[in-house]
Formats: sequence, structure tokens, C-alpha cells
Amino acid sequence: MTLTLRALGKTYAGRRVLADVSVELAAGGYTCVMGASGSGKTTLLRIVAGLERQDAGSVLLDGRAIDDLPAERRPLHTLFQDYALFPHLSALDNVAFAPRLLGVRDPELTARARALLRDVGLDMSFETRKPAAMSGGEQQRVALARALAGAPRWLLLDEPLAALDRPLRAGLRRLLRDLARRRGLGCLHVTHDPEEALALADRLLVFGGGALLAAGAPAELYAAPPSLEVARLLGEVTREPGGDGWLRPEHLRLGESGATGVVRSLACLGDRWEVEVEIAGRVHLSRSPTPPACTPGAAVALAWDPARVLRFAAPPA
Repeated sequence: MTLTLRALGKTYAGRRVLADVSVELAAGGYTCVMGASGSGKTTLLRIVAGLERQDAGSVLLDGRAIDDLPAERRPLHTLFQDYALFPHLSALDNVAFAPRLLGVRDPELTARARALLRDVGLDMSFETRKPAAMSGGEQQRVALARALAGAPRWLLLDEPLAALDRPLRAGLRRLLRDLARRRGLGCLHVTHDPEEALALADRLLVFGGGALLAAGAPAELYAAPPSLEVARLLGEVTREPGGDGWLRPEHLRLGESGATGVVRSLACLGDRWEVEVEIAGRVHLSRSPTPPACTPGAAVALAWDPARVLRFAAPPA
């Protein structure tokens, strides 16, 4: 079921929130929407979900406009950051809620809810637990199972992993990607986390100031962003030593030859090391998976592949 956004526009109190956004998203694809706070990404999701009304444009599913359909009649389900589980219901009853409204009854109802809990990695011991007796990651899994219970064609996710710690985020990220692909489910996932977006998305939409700044495959946008703004939203950049271009820190390496400078600091970031090197009064970042053989105050050289340099047109005056 193709999701098409056609010339969407939205204004709040005279401030443009979305400006002429048009994009077509293929059925079964995983699309992440990235942008800074206030960029319009959540407003876009709420319009698609039917929770807000756009001022201009249209939302279409397989070519049919759904603008007049209320949220509950759209073949979509929205998963919010706060999960919105019913606190008085068990995990099993939370998941069974939507099918029960659709007329599904036992034993099919219980069997379907149990299968969905298993699908998100929860065993039978969770069936009778209420949300207060679950961790944040467990609640998120129940919320995901409940979202899938209504058999939506598209799943809309609004910062669903933001409240979780890093190990839980990584595990649920893999679960989301696996479930979406196994079920052929279209996903529209709003996030401010570039690592999350790059890991999950088949297609990435980057927003800024209510406008769609870039759309494409995540790896391609990361390697060749169309603007400095997009480059910074997807990861850190550092100035080219002695030049006017930009580099990703992992593409600026310590070596025996190149631009020479002095180490200002170094830090372990877990799976990589970061070194700050000052050259001619400007600080450059270098990142490497191996510990650097230098200390603060040491003289070092920085080398890079000129093909990796990012160059951007000057912004309009």
C-alpha cells in the first residue's frame, strides 16, 4: 500500500511548520524522518495518522485520498514514545484489545494475542503482568505487539525508542526492522537520532524548517549530503585541514605525513577513539577504531583521501 504525501502544508499561529512536502513511499518500506526539534517531522506524522489536519495538500494510500477519514478508520497504527498501555490490563489483554473490538473472540483471540507477544520476544510469563510490573523495554514490546494486533498496513512511530537506554534501543531497533520486513509492513518512523535512522531506514527523509531538505538511501545521504545542514543532522563533520571543505571524523586519520598539528585531547567513545588536533588555530576531529599512539601535547600529522572531502555551495544571501 503506497503512501503518498502531496504538497502538504501546515501553519501554526503564522509560523510555517510544513511547506509543500511531497514524497511517495513504497509499500513495505521502512522510512525514517530525521530533523532537529521544530523541523516539522512530528507534525507530518500526526497529519498522516489523522490526528491533525493539514492546511494544504493531501495524504493518499494507493492513490486514494484519506484526508476525510478519522484516525480510527485509517489502516494505520501510531506508536508513541509514552506507549499508552492500559494500566489496568495485563499484557495479554492490552494486545487483545483491538482484535476484541473487531469482533474476534476466544479461542482465536487469546491465540492471536499470545502469538503477537511471542513475535516481539515475550514469553508466557508476561501474559498476566500489568504495565507497572514491566521495564520500559518490556512495555515497548507490548505496545508494539498491540500495534500489530489490528493488522495495520502502515505503522507510524513517533520517537518510540527515545526513552530507553542504549542497549535496549539497539535490541528493539533490530526487532522493529525484523518485524517490519517479515510482515511486509510499511513504517514511517520519526527520530532525532542519526544512528537509529541510518540503521533502520530503507529510505531517509531529512527535514529542516518545515521543508524536506533531502530524501534518499541512508548510506548515500551520509556519504554525499546535499548541504552542510543535512551533513550535520546525520553525523559530525570537521573542517578539512588547510582547506574549505568538510570531512567525517572517521575519514581524517593520524599518519606519518600530512597536515601537522598538536593533540589537544583524546577520548574513548566505546567502540572508537576520538582525537582533537589543533592546526593553525583550528581544531579538527579524527576518529579511529584503534587506540591512538599519542598523548595530549604531542605533534601529529593528519591525512585524508581528497575524494572524501565534502564541498557545499554557499547558502543564499
